[in-house]
Amino acid sequence: MERKSLVVVFSILVLLLAAQEVVVKTEAKTCEKPSKYFSGGCVGTTGNTQCGYLCRRGEHLLSGACKGLKCVCTYAC
Repeated sequence: MERKSLVVVFSILVLLLAAQEVVVKTEAKTCEKPSKYFSGGCVGTTGNTQCGYLCRRGEHLLSGACKGLKCVCTYAC
């Protein structure tokens, strides 16, 4: 009886380890484009916050950030 339980436990461990190896994480490639809705200069923390908000909510993209004086949105490509 004890040997059967060891075999079952060992089999479960092997299955768990095998399943863990099968899972492969892939990162989506991201691209950038200027925001369609952001107007004015992208300056300071407020500009960066507005830029991110407009990219996420207004344009339904991943994120946005100020690059120079322009608001640039990131999206999965």
